[in-house]
Amino acid sequence: MPSTPLFSTYRQGENRVTSSMLAVFERVGLSVTETILARASGESTLETVVFTNQHSTGKGTVPDARIAADFTYLFEVKTARNAIQDPEQLTGHLQLLDEESGKKTSKRFLFVLTPDPVRPQIVEDLADMRVVWFNFAALHDAITEVLGDALSAPSERDRFLLRELQALFEAEGLISHDDVVVVAAGIAHAEYLENSAYICQPDRFFRPGLTHLGFYAGGAIQPQIARIHTLESRVLFTYAEADLRKTQGRNKARIGEVIRWALDTEVREEGEEYMVFLLSGPEDADTVRLSAPLVNDKVASSGRPWAWTMSQGYTSLVALTRPGVSRTSDLKQA
Repeated sequence: MPSTPLFSTYRQGENRVTSSMLAVFERVGLSVTETILARASGESTLETVVFTNQHSTGKGTVPDARIAADFTYLFEVKTARNAIQDPEQLTGHLQLLDEESGKKTSKRFLFVLTPDPVRPQIVEDLADMRVVWFNFAALHDAITEVLGDALSAPSERDRFLLRELQALFEAEGLISHDDVVVVAAGIAHAEYLENSAYICQPDRFFRPGLTHLGFYAGGAIQPQIARIHTLESRVLFTYAEADLRKTQGRNKARIGEVIRWALDTEVREEGEEYMVFLLSGPEDADTVRLSAPLVNDKVASSGRPWAWTMSQGYTSLVALTRPGVSRTSDLKQA
């Protein structure tokens, strides 16, 4: 019988979400849980229960059938973005996997579950095939797929529990969050393509928690959704400032290069202050590339075309990259 209380009363969000997820997985059973985890992670080797007819033991006897299970799953769950910062925590979990299951045939995985829109760099750096990352959006989508799969056929009770778990993810803000700012870009998109930066007025307000920046130009959200590496709210644009930054570290030096480029090309005035975003380049791996520009189909109440944003608008990587999203109106539906 399941032993974990359903939808835990833990006050800390991380513990509450983890305990509630475990409670649901416990009740819906291994087969459904395994299917959900496989779909969420894209990991096709999660089959942990093996059914075999006429199983040969190599010892002269052949049982008519064999059912066996041999696996260990560990979970590291974070409910805040950019919370995976300690590689020792993950390597410690991997050591536990080695200690708990010494058999070479054992299936051992460390699932890292976070709300991050992209795989945390620490997971990338570990480069261990046992470490499988996915986010709550992928888990939410995997549950939806299972609920709609006639072959999986979860019971009504299981459907209820899985939908309640999805609702918990939504209530905790783990699924949909605006992590992309899209700026109106008369000339800014061309500037970005040339120097991988965005320059605007100093101290401009942007929502916290942003990870990427996109450009609305030519009546469409352009395909390059650049990762934000760093920003400075007030930067003095002078040649002296550009020279001073050469010895102040990588990001400072890069901003110095942006200052010099802007002054050399006369796209910004010397002696003025600006806000500067350093971004991943158009061809960098950190830049999310849409298959095509997202054409604006927003209209005013009169029916006339209307700009999607005249300053800045917010959306999410999840919405931008959902299948079938080709117009700005699709973002709201996603």
